[in-house]
Amino acid sequence: MQAFRVTSQRRAELYHWFTALFAAPLSEDDLNEFGGYDMHRFLDSLATLDPLTESTEAFRREAEKALQQPAPQQHLAHDYQTLTTSPALLNTLHLSEATQDNLLLMSMLLTQHGTCLADDDPLHVCNQLEMMGTLAMASASAGDDAQRALLIDQQRELANTLLIDWLPVFSVRCRERDTNGFYAAAAQLLLAVFMMDLHYLNNVAE
Repeated sequence: MQAFRVTSQRRAELYHWFTALFAAPLSEDDLNEFGGYDMHRFLDSLATLDPLTESTEAFRREAEKALQQPAPQQHLAHDYQTLTTSPALLNTLHLSEATQDNLLLMSMLLTQHGTCLADDDPLHVCNQLEMMGTLAMASASAGDDAQRALLIDQQRELANTLLIDWLPVFSVRCRERDTNGFYAAAAQLLLAVFMMDLHYLNNVAE
């Protein structure tokens, strides 16, 4: 059980990190963290996992390159803006066709668990990523087996019916729009993390 809690907390940390990465342009404080020891240690830990090694190192290179640009905050803010121009890549409506049942699921989860984002749109990329993290953290602290099983099932359903449909497309579109590479590399790393997590949810988590 302790191993499950640690894994769930780690999964939640990753999803919330990606949520913050894509929810808004990076601030000056964010950029300072990217150049710090904790961020390198975080990326080092991801790179030790074989399915993530290549995409983690690619993201590290792009982050270092971005920090070396003159006025890196403005540089990355411009790159972020390319993701939000119409059709916005942060709206899954432009990436896949969600069924009514899938939208109902996401709306129900938002009602139950809320969101830290200003926009509670169930189609927003970051709301779906944040919800995966929220459910993972809730399952880590679940009070009994039945509650934990329900939360795991909700994660499986969300991953297998919503995220799997739009995330591969999101990664491709980010590469097409972000010619400088930071957000393209972040999206590729997100996809690699998600595919590993999907395997965990479908084959390991109980």
